[in-house]
Amino acid sequence: GCGSSWPHHLPVPQPCRVLPALMVGIHLPTGTNFLRVIPDSGPAAQSPQGVRRVLFCTGKVYYDLTRERKARNMEADVAITRVEQLSPFPFDLLQKEAQKYPNAELVWCQEEHKNQGYYDYVKPRLRTTINRAKPVWYAGREPAAAPATGNKKTHLTELQRLLDTAFNLDAFKDLA
Repeated sequence: GCGSSWPHHLPVPQPCRVLPALMVGIHLPTGTNFLRVIPDSGPAAQSPQGVRRVLFCTGKVYYDLTRERKARNMEADVAITRVEQLSPFPFDLLQKEAQKYPNAELVWCQEEHKNQGYYDYVKPRLRTTINRAKPVWYAGREPAAAPATGNKKTHLTELQRLLDTAFNLDAFKDLA
């Protein structure tokens, strides 16, 4: 046994490229804990007043977001917070994250289509944590009937659109 109350075999449907990263957390070694929320720990967290946007996400899109943020040299402008537990919703931890970045826009990012991911679940709960003080924007694929396009080129185009929206600091300027 691994000394924890977690199941020994946890099926996690994820693409193969993410499995090595996920395997680390399945069997929690003694002395470690599951984190409901994983806050940004880079330059953004060191100077939270200067952060212009906080991206909230769950799952493998985190890796795409961190890679893109580095490529755009935006580590000080954009914080990325991973929400590892969606239910029960971590109101306390996300409130702390939102309050840490008082000048930042809040954006939920997901690779799934808007009507198929967690946005509709997360948005009202995240807004509750901030007393509806500001909107929670969306960066992701548009609503669709099918879960996948079946076309790699279309998928990559949609992923790039998600990344462009997430890191374009003027994307929601006229919508507020």
